[in-house]
Amino acid sequence: MKRIVSLICLCSLLLFAVNADVRIPSSVFNMEELEEAKAEALEEKKPLIFVYTDPGTS
Repeated sequence: MKRIVSLICLCSLLLFAVNADVRIPSSVFNMEELEEAKAEALEEKKPLIFVYTDPGTS
């Protein structure tokens, strides 16, 4: 019974993940362009998120 409930929960989570409305923008901003990114996010009423990466790596 526990396996069935666990499987149903897992399938439900996967279903929600597939239907999530997450879009990754085609453009990115560097930290030097933070003010421009803030202004654009406010203008379009969209959230601003930070993803830290090292540009020297792949």
